[in-house]
Amino acid sequence: MAQLVEMSSSETVTPNRPRRRPLAWWKVVIYLFLAIFLITSVGPLVITFISSFKTMHDVLAFPPTLIPNPFIWSNYQAVLANSNFLRWILNSFIYAIGATALNVLFSAMAGYALGRMNFRGKNIVFTVTLAVMMIPSAIILIPKFLVVNDLHLANTFWALILPAMAQPFSVFIMVQFMKGLPKELEESAMLDGASRWRIFQQIILPLVKPALTAVLILSFQGAWNDFQWPLVALGTQNMYTLPIGLFFFKSTYYTEYNLLLASSMFNTIPILILFFIFQRYFMEGAVSSAVKG
Repeated sequence: MAQLVEMSSSETVTPNRPRRRPLAWWKVVIYLFLAIFLITSVGPLVITFISSFKTMHDVLAFPPTLIPNPFIWSNYQAVLANSNFLRWILNSFIYAIGATALNVLFSAMAGYALGRMNFRGKNIVFTVTLAVMMIPSAIILIPKFLVVNDLHLANTFWALILPAMAQPFSVFIMVQFMKGLPKELEESAMLDGASRWRIFQQIILPLVKPALTAVLILSFQGAWNDFQWPLVALGTQNMYTLPIGLFFFKSTYYTEYNLLLASSMFNTIPILILFFIFQRYFMEGAVSSAVKG
């Protein structure tokens, strides 16, 4: 009798757990594609980072090994021992920071003019801006160099920075984001006697921080990883940026893959740090600009 009481009390205390439904097949497909995307996107970065601590023999070994054996730091020491390597990093920072600052400023100003102001020919200017985005960069490479060379700016930082100070895609992002702001903000500010520049500086810019962050990251990434234009515009080793300098670890008959992998990490880490710091603003700005477009 006591056993029956204990069994009945245990049955009443234990709640009925809902049965787990089998995983739908379409969810399995989604998870499979997400796993493939994760491996193909993050995998090369992880392998590059691990291989940067390997010897030349282990980098070329087949089948490849995941864990370095032996684990060495000499690759980074050899890279930093290069007399021009730190100079290349400095040149890349000067190019990326200068181009990013000017591009953010002028793209925001152009976005405000095209998205918030009414003037004759505004739609034509915006259409031409969108049309420029369709032109491959290789087509305008030589004309751009001729202009820079005629201005006696070749092999200088201005040759890198000035052509990148107003990118059409950045202007497009700013225009689409600013179009979604209510016009009552400007109207009330104008009634209080605020000028156009004060409205732009104190009212509009604080509201478009996500778009500014997206433009900032894209501009810095484009300038930091740019190879084609610096290769044409620069002529001496002390002016080379880091992407061009990486090719000094590759010769006609021999490539130092261990040093190339180690030096490439210096080209990757700043972008990762910048993205993870401003990730929230970047995603919000990119999605908002796309939706409002």
